[in-house]
Amino acid sequence: MAHPIHSPNSPYPPLGFLFDAVVAPVKLAVMETALELDMAHILSTTSKVDEIAEKAGIQTGTAGLVCFLDAMVAIGLANKENDLYTNTDTGTHFFDKQSPVYLGRYIPNMKELVQKNLADMAEIIKTGILDTSQIRTWENESRWISAAAHLATGQRAGIAAVYADLVQELPGSDNIKKILDLGGGPGLIGAEILGRIPGATGVLIDLPAVIGTARQQIEQQGMTDRISFIAGDYNKTDLGCGYDLIWASHNLYFVKDRVSFFKRVKAALADNGRFACLHEGLVREQTAPCDIVLMRLSSALESVNAPGGHAYTFNKGEIASYLEQAGFKQIDSRMVLLPSGEAEFVTAS
Repeated sequence: MAHPIHSPNSPYPPLGFLFDAVVAPVKLAVMETALELDMAHILSTTSKVDEIAEKAGIQTGTAGLVCFLDAMVAIGLANKENDLYTNTDTGTHFFDKQSPVYLGRYIPNMKELVQKNLADMAEIIKTGILDTSQIRTWENESRWISAAAHLATGQRAGIAAVYADLVQELPGSDNIKKILDLGGGPGLIGAEILGRIPGATGVLIDLPAVIGTARQQIEQQGMTDRISFIAGDYNKTDLGCGYDLIWASHNLYFVKDRVSFFKRVKAALADNGRFACLHEGLVREQTAPCDIVLMRLSSALESVNAPGGHAYTFNKGEIASYLEQAGFKQIDSRMVLLPSGEAEFVTAS
């Protein structure tokens, strides 16, 4: 008989929140260890514990290895049947170095981004003092290059496909002939959108430091004949014109005069063209969605305490308000569930 996780006879709230929080770092540690031991590649060649131990360089008995392999099974990185271990699809695609969507660098990068200030959180909150030697501001070209490379992995691993699905669901998407990937970073989202619309072409605009990464990624996708580039700050650089779709995702934080900017976006659209963007839409006085608030906490502590700093977030309805002020007439928004949590999908024409 299953027992309830919380007794109605208890005067206290449920304790599930505590155990969820305590277990989360263990899951990440199992992932990191699987990467360090190259376990997914080993499991692609053998399934017996003794052989796994030999290939992993285990120098003691196999009891600890079995505990670890069982943990991999528990979080979905491996299968176990009759004491034999094999990869799951997740393990094969994301944890084997031979895979084009291997997350060996992406996971530690994400960990650094999400968790870098957590150990000093109380001190930062009390004093506002950060270890400035560890901070790379957005004025630093190397940060943009690193961010573009980081984004490319996630986009290639499935994020670009999720975003392109949203575009494909828009009325009239089959009639798109020309798109602008606004602040497109590595460009894989724009490439995925174009890959579903035969004959359409695209333009990617981003800072000069990012364009080199974008060119490499687009070349790997075999789409150099369909995507051209504009190197420049989207606040100042001519965006071009005649676009049936202008796309932006999680990159409008650096817009300086937002109403004027969206007037320029509107002017760059063709007749009946549409602007579409994805951004977190914070609600409940910026306390939800939970996953987004927590993922941004570490970087938010860094941002707001830096000289002239501010949090890089949008409230739900905020972008729609700027679009209305810029003269867009038809504006729609809805919350969509992404791999990273909920986000607001806004379209305007």
